[in-house]
Amino acid sequence: MKKLILFITFISFFTGYSQYKQHAPWVSSDSLSKTRELSIDVLTNNFNEYWKNKDFKKKGSGYKPYKRWEYHWKNLTNVQGFLITPQEMWEAFNAKKNSKTISANAVPPSNWEPIGPFTHTNTGSWSSGQGRVNVVYVDPTNANTIYIGSPAGGIWKSINGGGNWIPLSDNLPQIGISGIAVDPNNASVIYISTGDTDANDTYSVGVLKSTDGGQTWNTTGLTYNSSGNSTGDIVMNPTNSNMLWVATSNGLYRTTNGGVIWSLAKQGDFSQGRIRLKPETPTTVFASTDSKFYRSTNSGTTFTTVTSGLPSNSNRLILDVTAANPNYVYVMSANGNNNFDGIYKSINGGLNFTKTSGTIDVFDGSTQSWYDMAFAVSQTNAEEIYTGCLNIWKSTDGGVSAYKLNEWSAPTSLPYTHADIHYLRFFGDKLYCGSDGGVYVSQNNGVQFTDLTASAQISQFYKIAVSKQTASKMVGGLQDNGGYAYSDNQWKNYYGADGMDT
Repeated sequence: MKKLILFITFISFFTGYSQYKQHAPWVSSDSLSKTRELSIDVLTNNFNEYWKNKDFKKKGSGYKPYKRWEYHWKNLTNVQGFLITPQEMWEAFNAKKNSKTISANAVPPSNWEPIGPFTHTNTGSWSSGQGRVNVVYVDPTNANTIYIGSPAGGIWKSINGGGNWIPLSDNLPQIGISGIAVDPNNASVIYISTGDTDANDTYSVGVLKSTDGGQTWNTTGLTYNSSGNSTGDIVMNPTNSNMLWVATSNGLYRTTNGGVIWSLAKQGDFSQGRIRLKPETPTTVFASTDSKFYRSTNSGTTFTTVTSGLPSNSNRLILDVTAANPNYVYVMSANGNNNFDGIYKSINGGLNFTKTSGTIDVFDGSTQSWYDMAFAVSQTNAEEIYTGCLNIWKSTDGGVSAYKLNEWSAPTSLPYTHADIHYLRFFGDKLYCGSDGGVYVSQNNGVQFTDLTASAQISQFYKIAVSKQTASKMVGGLQDNGGYAYSDNQWKNYYGADGMDT
């Protein structure tokens, strides 16, 4: 087991509300949602009112992500119905640890051992996955070392290209990961953006740092003690590993001393946007909020807003760049109704943009882009782009045309990735995908994807039930990955979607 090291004092210069995603329509329709904290009862009443006469059964409607959130958090509120804060979570966690140390007559320590599920098999017509992946990161000096971050199961590491995984956050309280950065000069130095920025399955406690390869973790100067905060992309300057940028719901922050002090570079909610550096010119930084695109030419000290050619009404913007042409910048936009708006391309380093698409719905009719939306550009072909929402789509002409690579409801066909795509990114010539079902990689430009999730225990169980006759038999329901039953020392999955109660 790994020892957790925490600073005693939390730096509390951030405020946040116990809030669901602000661009979910039942939240954004509340005129007071941005100026006050809403209790879970108020949020649920707004939700029920919004869905009174709408089809909640449609795939990608956004109905189920909220119901999952409500199911999880309804038992984690105070007496007034507001969500407990990350600081309260840490304090309870430390109190529990201390009580074990102080009490001489404490109950003997439990002997926990991993039981899985370690693998899954898609059978029949349903799509059972293993667990959601928010972010994938490949060590810049060793392509066989890969990290994945999950919404509630922490950070995992593979040293054999995804063949198997080891946990790096066992002794942290329940924690999500939405951003990872590794020092190219010292692979033992790892930064993680905590919390689940896409669905708030876990809230952020800020940026944590490890200097021993993930064996122990320290807080940094970016730390929250209130709930409702999100922390997403974290990017390191490849020529100066002490300089990093991180996207948060409270603004875009920069550190120049390895996380000791973070300064606010730009106000706004960047948590679901993206940060990218111009290839070969890391002093040029691109970043996006849900509705705006920013550009800096002084290493993120200051930013200017770019509007030329970009939409004026977006609910989410994400971007990517390519080493194949450092002057190319792509932005994908979802409109105010969370539908696909279009893909925008700049050929002059982000100074202005031209819309290249918008007629082909790469969201497949989904209106939950506030929950799952991904975008990536090939690093060897500046016109080759990939989008993700329910499925992965590909374009070889910069977005003018596009075609679907897979179908989430056909798990026995190739290429296959589980539905609800949260992350797409090229590392070298490999395209990695993080979805509600796990982590996948394509080494041939999307012709085929290989599932790499085996051995990563990132399944989100809603509830489990154990046989009264023998502990060797149990069942459990997973988030978006169906039901699982355990007997004869193995797991069998049945059905797909949300397993819920069992």
